[in-house]
Amino acid sequence: MSEGKIARVYATALYQAAREEGRVEQVRRDLGEFVQAMGSSPELRQLLVAEEIADVRKTQVLLELTEGGDELMRNLLRLMVDKKRESELAGVFRAFVHLVEEAEGLVHVEVVSAVPLTAPLQDALRTKIEQSLQKTVELTLTVDKEILGGLRLRIGDRVADASVRHRLERLRALLITPMASLEGSVEAAS
Repeated sequence: MSEGKIARVYATALYQAAREEGRVEQVRRDLGEFVQAMGSSPELRQLLVAEEIADVRKTQVLLELTEGGDELMRNLLRLMVDKKRESELAGVFRAFVHLVEEAEGLVHVEVVSAVPLTAPLQDALRTKIEQSLQKTVELTLTVDKEILGGLRLRIGDRVADASVRHRLERLRALLITPMASLEGSVEAAS
């Protein structure tokens, strides 16, 4: 099983348990704080991945560090140490957040424009996308002068490119196609 799939399996189980217990937000907060601490602490990361440190010791340290944290999150840490999946924690958190947002109907949309978008334009764009997707939209705005004008939107793994640069590249591709197809078009038109 690939590492991404492993993270999704753990995240799905954690999400289902947290939802049943009514503790989704607590688990999200506590696991997020732990993953953030792991990201900013080389010592904690080293502890988790060090093969020479016994699992019992790792579990003991993790439980001490997360004392007062949500019990489901603490059980997840214990389980991941037992199964030697400590390196998957950040992926589990990302997958868990994705499941929570999906259940809440929240979609992240990356918007790239050549110039900064005004607040009214951002609101209009958000409203239009929300109406189209029937979901709540959170925009992430980026400015890239290379696109020359227009917008490029990314929703998950889908991209809608309405940038001037993209249109120019398509036009260029049409203009450099072999002359045979152009001659056929001219003959058919006459």
